[in-house]
Amino acid sequence: MYGRMNKQIGKRSIWLLAVFVVAWVAVCVRLFYLQVVSHEEYQQKVYDNVQRFSTVQADRGNIFDRNRELLVTNVNVWRVFVSPVDIVDKAQAELICRNLSDILGVDYDTALERAMRPNRADETIKRNVEQTDADLVRAFVDENGLSKQVHLETNSKRYYRFDTLAANVLGFAGTDGGAYGVELEYDTYLKGTPGRYITAKNGLGMPMPFKYDSYVTSEKGYDLVLTLDLRIQQLLEKQLKLTYEDSKAGGAAIGIVMDVNTGGILAMGQYPSYDLNRPGELTETLRAKLDAMNLVPDSDEYKEASQNLLFSAWNNQAVSWTYEPGSTFKVITASMALEEKMVSEEETFNCRGYINVQGWPYPIYCHKKTGHGIVSFRVGLQQSCNPTLATIGMRLGADIFFKYFQAYGYTERTGIDLAGEAYGIYTPKSGLHNVELAVYSFGQTFKTSPIQQITAISAVANGGYLVTPHVLDRVIDTDGNVTMTYETNVRRQVISKETSKYLTGILEEGVSGNGGAKNAYVYGYKVAAKTGTSQKRDILDENGDSYLLVGSCVAYAPADDPQVAVLILVDEPGVPGNYGSMVAAPYVSDLLEEVLPYLGVEPTYSETDSGRAQRSVLNMRGYSLDSAISVLKNAGLKYEIIGNGSTVVSQMPQGGSTIFVSTGKVYLYTGDAAATEYVTVPDVVGRSATNANSALVNAGFNIKVEGALNFDSGAGAIVTRQSPAPGERLLKGSVVTVEFRHTDGTE
Repeated sequence: MYGRMNKQIGKRSIWLLAVFVVAWVAVCVRLFYLQVVSHEEYQQKVYDNVQRFSTVQADRGNIFDRNRELLVTNVNVWRVFVSPVDIVDKAQAELICRNLSDILGVDYDTALERAMRPNRADETIKRNVEQTDADLVRAFVDENGLSKQVHLETNSKRYYRFDTLAANVLGFAGTDGGAYGVELEYDTYLKGTPGRYITAKNGLGMPMPFKYDSYVTSEKGYDLVLTLDLRIQQLLEKQLKLTYEDSKAGGAAIGIVMDVNTGGILAMGQYPSYDLNRPGELTETLRAKLDAMNLVPDSDEYKEASQNLLFSAWNNQAVSWTYEPGSTFKVITASMALEEKMVSEEETFNCRGYINVQGWPYPIYCHKKTGHGIVSFRVGLQQSCNPTLATIGMRLGADIFFKYFQAYGYTERTGIDLAGEAYGIYTPKSGLHNVELAVYSFGQTFKTSPIQQITAISAVANGGYLVTPHVLDRVIDTDGNVTMTYETNVRRQVISKETSKYLTGILEEGVSGNGGAKNAYVYGYKVAAKTGTSQKRDILDENGDSYLLVGSCVAYAPADDPQVAVLILVDEPGVPGNYGSMVAAPYVSDLLEEVLPYLGVEPTYSETDSGRAQRSVLNMRGYSLDSAISVLKNAGLKYEIIGNGSTVVSQMPQGGSTIFVSTGKVYLYTGDAAATEYVTVPDVVGRSATNANSALVNAGFNIKVEGALNFDSGAGAIVTRQSPAPGERLLKGSVVTVEFRHTDGTE
């Protein structure tokens, strides 16, 4: 019996041993599979469980203007964070959070809640901390021995050197890259390649041995050189702000300066705009518009209005907004007729103040309701006569008109390298009947964008070539090599050089002579220009009538060798006389007056120009009388000597004053003589230029002229502003500044 039991026990032992052997072999095979065959896979899983990856954002590339003036760069900022696991107790947490709240302006309770989170090694208190505040945090940490509890991590922040300058062109960058403008369009070049910190942490988030840490270096993005010119951009934005404020615009003032030959955008902007360094905040001007709405603060309506104002400021309206170009389009219509030889210099047109067009039951009026009478093609264009251009538009017919309309780019986008470009709104060729041709001829009932309009005008200026507008000049890599250049892209030739030159001559005469663009005159330069005023037909009053206008002016110069084109327009001017010739042309003139000499274009003075000269008076105190007289004679200025001395002891006007040469007089005081005679400033606002000049000179004042220096052209300019105010008492010989504006020929 015992033998049988031993045999059974032996068999069971053998089977049990076999099971153990099989299990042991299986374990060995499994261990071999895990430790040898799948070693790398499971090692990576271990790493994944203990490693923490932190992205290191690459510095975005810099952005320069065409002269390599830095516009956009990066600055160091810091992330301030605490390590709750290293905070000893609540009292220490309260000390830390109280001080960080004071230094960084963060909410104390929120900071304390983060500092008290258990088993945490990294809780952010504030990001994008500037240098000054970061230094204060470091000082607090050092003074209190909190280097384990409070930490600072360096990051990079986009910095726009000139705040609002060129905001709508540059755009801004968010956490995910470029959000608007160039920052968005060329984000691929600018953003660079991020780096990574790889660190090891245990289950509590605490650091493990340093050997597990590694760092992958980030690579800075490429730099961009734009076609923008910092100085021209500043000059444009100055004029946009002035015309916006002077015209009391309900919308924006928009402007573009473009190289007519290359399509390079030298300046582009709108007012009001926004601050690139604080894109989420309304500027003072936009805040005033919001306050004027009289909405309840923090209400849904208030928040919505605030957001709408912010979005409108971010939106580049020079590219994305559409408007009826009005009479500035007459330049395009005239070029069609000249190119097709469908009008001659000798031909005349009869303007009775309106024209009747078959298919429309009402007269189509000219801006001059009494009519221009019999006018030549040249005068009709210069005087912006609607019936003259309507006649030409109908004569061209749908086929020819639309061929040029298309060739000038009005049926497509310009292709400018900025996001959000709008398409124009127009009737297809099949819908161009007599009525449409008549009103299209003077820029009504279709819409274009500002960039489309200045691109078409530039084609008229440069000999007929339609070029693609662009803001990028070249891309530069981190080694300083040029990796891409934006070459001039000529899309097609629309009109001949002969037509371009002839039409330019007509437009220039409209500025220097008796045309409707006289307010665009620039002393010493030949400027070709055309003004325009159009209705906003998508906004109507209670009677269904459009009542809001857009005033604009296009110009290019110098007329005998065009280099730059300018467009300024004002959306919803809110003052009487809200025409393009009043709210846009004077500011185009002031802009070109500074831009042309900056570009190195030398002034040339005709005999007529010479009679409009102004001079800055030299400070001659201490000069011998003979020397002072010689200086004044050389400047072409009249003078009067008061006193019996041989040395100038004082003068009126003071040195540095600017006065009109033809009427100016400098009073030189010698010996014991002194300026003691006071005279009263007359009221000359609203008077003709000639009348105002006489009144001021006869009262004993010198005159400084702003605005239309060609005040004697046509019907003559009037005074729209004076300084000092009427009634003030000033020393005889003092300077009174008057602003002249032509008010005839408005459309």
